[in-house]
Amino acid sequence: MIAAYSPNAVFASLVNPLFVTTLVSFCGVLVPYSQIEPFWRYWLYYLDPFNYLMSSLLVFTTWSADVDCKTSELAIFDPAANQTCGEYLSVYQQGMGVGINLLNPEATADCRVCQYKTGADYLRTLNLAEEYYGWRNAAIVVLFSVSSYTLVYLMMKLRTKATKKAA
Repeated sequence: MIAAYSPNAVFASLVNPLFVTTLVSFCGVLVPYSQIEPFWRYWLYYLDPFNYLMSSLLVFTTWSADVDCKTSELAIFDPAANQTCGEYLSVYQQGMGVGINLLNPEATADCRVCQYKTGADYLRTLNLAEEYYGWRNAAIVVLFSVSSYTLVYLMMKLRTKATKKAA
């Protein structure tokens, strides 16, 4: 749309990267949703077409995948005295740690915890709470695409003959 309304190719090539970089920065992948500044999170995040594109692609490819952590990715620690790892983490796993994968719940030392069990646990940190978000967001991407083509057509029609000759 910017290129369609730009007076020439040079102007379009200077302005488009500014918009694309801004949209990529706030789509929730480079910077997770929870870390986006509130001012940007509550309006730009939801207006960003890259948010819906990336989230639909991630849901379709990652939601049901199992997560297998390498040893270097595990949190390894000892539980309190006279407790198993499962007993020590039981309250945590019912609250904030609902998505963690405790690999050795019966051990009394060297508890091994992987941050996620499935891709769904990871995607929830990216503000993708349900699997149907993938289809919903794919439909939104289609709507963005159709509206973008419509805007390109309208911008081309709005340009006057004088601005068309400026190129």
